[in-house]
Amino acid sequence: MAPNNTNRLDYTILIKFIDGQASPAETAEVAAWLDAAPGNRELYFQVKDILDQQRVSAVTREATDHQWEQIASRLQPVTMDRVPVRRLSWMKYAAAIFVLVVAGSIAAYIWTQSPKQEPFVTLVSQKPAVQHILLPDSTSIWVKPGSSLRYHNVKGGLRELWLDGSGYFEVVKNTATPFQIHTSGITVVVLGTSFTVNNDQHNTNVIVNTGMVKASTHEQEMLLRPGQRATVVNNTLQMDSVNAQLFAAWKDGDYKFDNTTIAELKELLQLNYGYEVNILQPQKFRNTSLSGRMLITDAQSLCKSLSGMLEADVRKDGNRIIIQPK
Repeated sequence: MAPNNTNRLDYTILIKFIDGQASPAETAEVAAWLDAAPGNRELYFQVKDILDQQRVSAVTREATDHQWEQIASRLQPVTMDRVPVRRLSWMKYAAAIFVLVVAGSIAAYIWTQSPKQEPFVTLVSQKPAVQHILLPDSTSIWVKPGSSLRYHNVKGGLRELWLDGSGYFEVVKNTATPFQIHTSGITVVVLGTSFTVNNDQHNTNVIVNTGMVKASTHEQEMLLRPGQRATVVNNTLQMDSVNAQLFAAWKDGDYKFDNTTIAELKELLQLNYGYEVNILQPQKFRNTSLSGRMLITDAQSLCKSLSGMLEADVRKDGNRIIIQPK
């Protein structure tokens, strides 16, 4: 069944958007189109998957044309009738894409090919403190205490990693080589953006700070934008909106609250630090929210800052944070 498009889009703009060349106005146009109907997101992934395949494979012209012809046969009743902004046939589109990617296809193949037989190399081992590393392409990664990061022992840049635990990533854009992060529960593919990936005993999710992220699990895919979170629940992805900065603040302890509720605070402290939060007389905090900046360096500074912001008694007892009215 063909995807359901509900508004028009010039697909040359979609090409530019996927390649990271779209203007702010074009980016906004694509964003509106993606939100217009689930079928538009499906089409986005179909186009992007073919582009990714072309970038990492030494494909022939005949194979390229055949792939685009197959997509055209499925989507033409919807896309070609409803997208009159610029009449560009899929065969011409395939030729244009081929010209754009063929020059870099061999280099991209060498760069991103990940042999399954190569052994893993530990990039970051489990340690009790936050670890920060800088990859050769200037991508920055912060790894949460107790987490580890690995890669395959192959030549080329480190653009495919395996994460056990949680990490925050600021990925340098490289349109020829997507950055991939694998966990036991979710896979993340980006070109250049910043985001948090969590994969621990509590939950598995990805939270986007900037740019766009493609998350996938069990043959389901989801496109995420800033402030969106995809969580794996019963082997499916569920999306909600969060304050992304708060869920990445464990890396430096710099928290910027903006009408954060007590319920959100409980979830935050559990996910970022593994604390269980007990609230005594919760009805008295029903309408309480936090706004402002707080620097957390240890459990003592956490309790002291929360006591002032909540006007409550806050103390740590083992792995529990107890909050009660004064």
